[in-house]
Amino acid sequence: MKYFILKIILFCFVLAGIYFSFMYKISTGYVDENYPKFCQEAGGLILGVSTASQGISPQILEDELQEFKFEKPIVNFAINFEQSQYGDIYLNSVKNKLKKQHQKGLFILTVTPASFTTTKNLDEKALRKLDQEKILGKISNFSKAPNFDYISNCYPISLYNAIYPTNKWDNLVVHANGWNEFKLKSNSYTVTKEDLTLWKKQTLEFQTKFIKTQEFSKLRLQSFVETINFLKEKGDVFIVRMPLTAEMLALEDEKWKNFDAQFDSIAKTENVPFLNYSQKELGFNTYDGTHLVSESAKEFTSLLSKDIKNSLQIDANKK
Repeated sequence: MKYFILKIILFCFVLAGIYFSFMYKISTGYVDENYPKFCQEAGGLILGVSTASQGISPQILEDELQEFKFEKPIVNFAINFEQSQYGDIYLNSVKNKLKKQHQKGLFILTVTPASFTTTKNLDEKALRKLDQEKILGKISNFSKAPNFDYISNCYPISLYNAIYPTNKWDNLVVHANGWNEFKLKSNSYTVTKEDLTLWKKQTLEFQTKFIKTQEFSKLRLQSFVETINFLKEKGDVFIVRMPLTAEMLALEDEKWKNFDAQFDSIAKTENVPFLNYSQKELGFNTYDGTHLVSESAKEFTSLLSKDIKNSLQIDANKK
């Protein structure tokens, strides 16, 4: 009997060893598009959903705003609208993401209706439970490399993928600072005009159907304001609305007609700038109507950096 028990224990140790060896193997290469966001402490943060994740480059912000000596690194901590909507869970992850010995940081809080909605008729308790079941609610470590907490709880496919990765697309370049750069051309694929037409059509159709199932959440808006107040003590906060195509802007405005006015009011109440790029004809290119392609993301980040610099200089002159 003892021999049988020892065999079971040994077998369990072997399985555990194999499991952790697979996790380590995965951690040394490509994990998924979100993994790098959880592998370092942050000095500054970009928050929001996938439009920010793909549309703002932390490196350009660091380079063009270096005169202000913001704490580094700036990490793009935006994910997608299903994983990083504003709420208690997101705020808690922000608190745990920042460096313990923190100086002056730059914090960009991007806003879109998708960041503040939830499924219709969902009460407060059910909303919190829903957020706890997302990436940010599943893990407790937000800044370790390798991050086995993330891999064990959030890796989207089988660990056997470590042997032959199948979940990586060359057109999406995942940077260590959290920026997910979308390129129209890679070594393995060149995006065609037909692709762009189809993706934009599919995105508009999906958003049109999806938005009918959603309603505004006061709890998310309350948490957003709490996030602003927490980060104001850590550095400079900017509310940003990303560029949009005319079709997507019309769809969002139909759902939330006073969106710009409401966030302009919040910005004034909280004494932080609101940089709104949604109403301007800026000529940035998207691949699906909402997400900026690589060159446009770089151009937009440079424009954003310039506007942040102007805002900070105006504020300094007032003082």
